[in-house]
Amino acid sequence: MRWSTCASTSSSSTPARRAPRVSNTITARWRARSSAGRASSTSAATRAFAFPFDDVALAAFDDVPRDVAATALTSVGAYAWVKAFDVLAERGTFASVTSRKLVHVTSGTFFACTWPLFSSSPSARWFAAVIPLAQGVRLFGIGSGLIKNASAVRAVSREGGREELLKGPLYYTACLAACCATYWRASPIGIVAVAMMCGGDGFADIIGRRFGRGNALPWNSEKSFAGSAGFVCGGFGAASALLAYFHLFGFIDVSASTYAATLVIATVCAIVESLPIASVVDDNFTVTACAIACGALLY
Repeated sequence: MRWSTCASTSSSSTPARRAPRVSNTITARWRARSSAGRASSTSAATRAFAFPFDDVALAAFDDVPRDVAATALTSVGAYAWVKAFDVLAERGTFASVTSRKLVHVTSGTFFACTWPLFSSSPSARWFAAVIPLAQGVRLFGIGSGLIKNASAVRAVSREGGREELLKGPLYYTACLAACCATYWRASPIGIVAVAMMCGGDGFADIIGRRFGRGNALPWNSEKSFAGSAGFVCGGFGAASALLAYFHLFGFIDVSASTYAATLVIATVCAIVESLPIASVVDDNFTVTACAIACGALLY
């Protein structure tokens, strides 16, 4: 009786001791699988939700401070650059015409040289385009009389009239902003268009005034062969330098054919610049449009 009781107790107690072990093992495995499933699904959901923000939005957000800093730095540099010519013109170091053309040649190329400062974000070009647009607003204010700045008028105008700032100089900034926003630094088209407008048109006037007497063009007595040659040399030289500059930073690829095409563009733009249509359409527009059209065909 005692044996049976003990046996009964033993047999009944043994399963009672083992049951929790089996139950605990099964429960632990189920919990582990559930946790793994939840972790896997959570991880997948996190990747699906977080990756776009990490790779695109957050990266773009990180680029904003750099682009803001580049915009501020370039704006200060551009203002100081033009202001230096304002001061030199005010002191009589340069004649008004010479100062105007030096600003014309250098300010646009200086602006293009600052493009590598900006990030690779798609919005970077718009930050950069703000700079010539802001300069255009300033020129409009001075030309319209809203802002008094006699030194700026002497530095940028041909004959000293503030109304002149509402024409060529204002169109110049508009073309710079358009090339920047449309083509940016990944295409040689915008780079070459800026070079033709700055270096080509600028040197055409400087060389033409110095060596243009006695070799006027048959179709336009106000232009000369010397001025057209100056356009080709200045435009091709400025474009070649900028192309090599952006190639150095890895933005574009250049080859011998690229420079050959650039020489053709400079020649065609020189012919367009020599046409007697300046009273109808400003040279800044015609030269820039010609360079863009030729670049689209040749590059």
